[in-house]
Amino acid sequence: MSASLAPDQQRPSILVVGGSVRFLASSCQRAGWNAHASDRFGDADLRALAASYRPLPAVLEAAGDPFPELAGVPFLFTGGLENAPAFLERLAGSRPSAAASPAAVRAVRDLSRLADEAARVGLRVPQSYATPCGLPVDGSFLVKPRASVGGQGIARWHGGAEPDRPSLWQRVHPGTPHGVSLVLADNQPPQLLGVCRSLRCLAATAAPGWAYAGSVTVPPPAWVDRIIALAGRLASQHGLRGAVGIDCIEDASGRVVVLEVNPRPTASMELHERTQGLCIASSHLAACGIHPPSLSPQQKPAVAAASSKAILYASEALAITPQVGAILAGLAAAWSPQQDVAAIADLPSADSQIAAGSPLVTVFADGPGSDAAEGLLEQRLDQLRAALRQPAIRRGIASAAAGARYRI
Repeated sequence: MSASLAPDQQRPSILVVGGSVRFLASSCQRAGWNAHASDRFGDADLRALAASYRPLPAVLEAAGDPFPELAGVPFLFTGGLENAPAFLERLAGSRPSAAASPAAVRAVRDLSRLADEAARVGLRVPQSYATPCGLPVDGSFLVKPRASVGGQGIARWHGGAEPDRPSLWQRVHPGTPHGVSLVLADNQPPQLLGVCRSLRCLAATAAPGWAYAGSVTVPPPAWVDRIIALAGRLASQHGLRGAVGIDCIEDASGRVVVLEVNPRPTASMELHERTQGLCIASSHLAACGIHPPSLSPQQKPAVAAASSKAILYASEALAITPQVGAILAGLAAAWSPQQDVAAIADLPSADSQIAAGSPLVTVFADGPGSDAAEGLLEQRLDQLRAALRQPAIRRGIASAAAGARYRI
């Protein structure tokens, strides 16, 4: 076990598990818990805030409990684990679950069930097929892993050999992607946390393919009432609980297509914490029947009317040398002088190796409106990229190229 924050003996413990858990672990800490974390990155800021940390195994089919000695401690999960219901069942076998049940996860990830529920509230899902037989190969369909997370492994279908993992073929719907965040609890109407639009400044992030690159908060559009109605049906008919995200696309005519339901807290939710002073962990845990250790989580004032975040991907292999660490620390201090609200997060550990195409850091920017926040974000991404192109840093890139490996 790698622990860097001594657990507060006055706080109860909770286990946070997922592909990347820094935000949710931080929210749990603010809600009054000792957060024990397990993910696939082990970034420096996660290790600094967590009561203890262990890596999440790359293959979860037969993986055991990462914290067997904490049996009885509640757990919650985030990105990617909705694709590993058997692993979730094993976790739930030795501890209370502060998450959607495996049955609810399976139900809302079933596209045919989702299509039925969406139709009942005047929405639809993309045409989807189990095989590409008879489908056009002009790029009007995507081929997607059935266990996709964060847009990884998605590509336009131009024919050729089928993937060697379970996949589906889905029609492309041009438009503006959005993520709607809600909290679902027993016998209560869905609570809207907020709406985010996916970034326009995708080139600045160097995100590969269809990978998730970031979000910016936007005022709730008129069609969000139908998404709320859909969430209500998923709660009443399938038992979905807690903080959940629904991804959708609004086309040029204003029609909305539902892409998927994420039955757990999502990456964009921390932006609603920034703009509204919310504590997502408190809301999620209460909705799942886990009573918070304190009725008053540590207050966090709203930062600005709008907030944005981007995942900056490494365009070349990069060694996290002291020089790289100094650049990140210097820009973080310049962008957030009071240090009360992070401008850079998900900081890679010193001496780690980041491969081309892997996430490097998360960058934040706030503003009086969505466009202003995203514009400042793009400026910061450009500034950080320019700093990493300095000759001394490029020498580190060259030395890392042979041995770098993906962190996910």
